[in-house]
Amino acid sequence: MATKADLKDTHCSKAKATGKRYEIFDTRVPAFGIRVSPKGAVTFIIFTRFPGGKSPTRVTLGSYPAMALAHARRKADDWKDKIKAGTDPRLEEEQERKALERKRVNTWRAVVDDYIADMPNRKRNRHIEQDEREIRRELLERKDRKTGKVTWSNPWADKPVADITDSDIAELIAAIRDRPAPGMAYVALGHAKAIFGWAMWPERRSGYDLADDPTRNIKPKHVGLASKQDRARVRVFGDQEIRAFWKAADTTPYPLGPFYKLLMLTGQRKSEVSDARWPEFDLTRNVWTVPPERFKSGQSHIVPLSSDAVTLLNSLDRFEGETAGDCLFSTTGGQKPINGFSRAKSALDTAMLAALRKDDPDATLAPWTFHDVRRTVRTRLSALKVNRDVAELVIGHGKKGLDRVYDHHEFEPEMREALEKWAIALRGIVNPTPTGNVTRLDDHRATA
Repeated sequence: MATKADLKDTHCSKAKATGKRYEIFDTRVPAFGIRVSPKGAVTFIIFTRFPGGKSPTRVTLGSYPAMALAHARRKADDWKDKIKAGTDPRLEEEQERKALERKRVNTWRAVVDDYIADMPNRKRNRHIEQDEREIRRELLERKDRKTGKVTWSNPWADKPVADITDSDIAELIAAIRDRPAPGMAYVALGHAKAIFGWAMWPERRSGYDLADDPTRNIKPKHVGLASKQDRARVRVFGDQEIRAFWKAADTTPYPLGPFYKLLMLTGQRKSEVSDARWPEFDLTRNVWTVPPERFKSGQSHIVPLSSDAVTLLNSLDRFEGETAGDCLFSTTGGQKPINGFSRAKSALDTAMLAALRKDDPDATLAPWTFHDVRRTVRTRLSALKVNRDVAELVIGHGKKGLDRVYDHHEFEPEMREALEKWAIALRGIVNPTPTGNVTRLDDHRATA
């Protein structure tokens, strides 16, 4: 049964339960009305022909009192305008509902999980475990190492990724910077950019409802960090700092102490040394071959080992047993390489400063990174009159592809001689003698 009336709120609030369903249509908005259930529940309806339909159809607009009469009337008006224009508002609402559901599901946390799950498919997978640790720790939540309790959570971790703004990201990176951890802030920004860049791929962005990349215009300077160019500053250890570094390594037990020394002896990248495995070393030829999957260019890299480097390697115990792994530097029986260098670096800084202050109570230690060790080695090779091309090959710079492979084999003797020269010079710096012919580089500029 259907009647007509100028619908008022009282028609809804005082609707009577008659034991039968009935309808009252509005005289102000044709085709709009209320339907009252046998028990008195009120819903707003529209009874009209939708685009593509042959007959009028009743569709529910909402329920009273969750939806007010005025709101329902406006919605009916809006729907009628859309129908007149040839649009089916039901489909629009369904699309909006699905979009909201995608937003609810596609939070930052969910997208990060998707990104991490896809990391093994990257062409260069040298740092998957380290990247995952950094991403989860800096962009999701931080946990106490001993208790496992969450000590910090990203305030927008469960926010729809499509709603994350550049301000959200900038505030988070600035907070990391102010811990203070400017180096990690720079790394975290890089991870955020990588995640959004991945999510913005055509086959993914529609699924995440992403219209834009909020990290696109965020530069390091916007969050108080040095630019990539500024970070490539001239920071080369002087003799006293090299000596302090080596003495600090002497007092640091395995695995970090020997790791620091091999870093200084070879000039290779931190991850290439920290993740090294015994099968990469041929100690009959005294050669270390970094495999393509662990080297930046995706090509294998040959490192001739100086006699001091070989002595260091021979001093390391190899893990034994059924569960033993082949990592050189490990706290897990060789199964996994060392990681988490923040605390180690802080302890190393403290030990270096203590070593410096034995000679000069007022000594200070300028900020430095592990990459500065590599830059120091490269600079020292220049001071030792090593040919530039050879010096570049030693640290893994230079040509790519087959040319690179041939260059390594062609220049292996020169590379070995260069690293042997550096090992001898390093010995002289660490243990100087009054007559020692030690090359000083306190005033040299970096070349790597």
